[in-house]
Amino acid sequence: MDITALSFDRRRYPPLFTRAQAQEQGVSDYKLAAYCVRVLQGIYTVRDAPITHALRCLAAAMTLPPDAVITGRSAATLLGADLAGPKDDVEVLVSDHKYMNRRAGIRAWARKSNEDEYVPWQGINIARMTRAAFDVLARHTVRFAVANCDAMLRARLIDETSLHNFLAKRHYYGYRKALRALALVDARAESIPESMLRVELVQAGLSPVPQVEVFDLLGRFVARLDLAFEEEKVAVEYDGNWHAKPEQRAKDEARRQRLRECGWTIIVVTRDDLYGDPSAVVTAVKSALGMGP
Repeated sequence: MDITALSFDRRRYPPLFTRAQAQEQGVSDYKLAAYCVRVLQGIYTVRDAPITHALRCLAAAMTLPPDAVITGRSAATLLGADLAGPKDDVEVLVSDHKYMNRRAGIRAWARKSNEDEYVPWQGINIARMTRAAFDVLARHTVRFAVANCDAMLRARLIDETSLHNFLAKRHYYGYRKALRALALVDARAESIPESMLRVELVQAGLSPVPQVEVFDLLGRFVARLDLAFEEEKVAVEYDGNWHAKPEQRAKDEARRQRLRECGWTIIVVTRDDLYGDPSAVVTAVKSALGMGP
């Protein structure tokens, strides 16, 4: 999807106003605190309004200079990839260093860009998706960058060929890091944690295959695995918080028992494993594969 396809109806979103604007309408600080909620520092909306990342982007547009550019995960979220949540910083490019991270809730990077890399949006600008993906790859940690870029590919906001072409022509700050991260992207993972798990294993020298389908000896479908080592019959599966529900645990165990009956070894990775000590996950996978530490 190209950024020119972005349809954004400002009327769908609740009103935004500054403290000064509220005071001009006779709203005291007491009433502002009682009946309004802060979206970003100095920017408010009515208390019952749903706070979304798109609303935070609109609030950021009220505080930034006209040449600022919404980019990265924020730009992708505005196009429907849903990478950034209501508490995540709005990612922007700015040319004036006095705007660099001066306001809580806005993550500003020095802008070096060509005019064909963005289009006007709500009084400022929004990056085209190749530029937004570059900023994701160049500005974040490798596993986080790859996982978010995977999601952009999966949502068909970008394609790998366009990204490679962009990086071949734009040697901006961070492009070498972006190239290294781009070499790891794979749109087959079905979630950001699954992508992050895959990157941890790949960086440890392993080669898991995402979304492998398993059939029994009669050709009946058994399961689709998050990550698999087919020759060794080792599966690595990420269980998010919703897998902790009793009914889901029962379904998971029944499915995994069928996999064991087909000769598979299953390693289950939880959120605590992935975000706490991923090296222990790598060790467990290597052990299951019959490899040393």
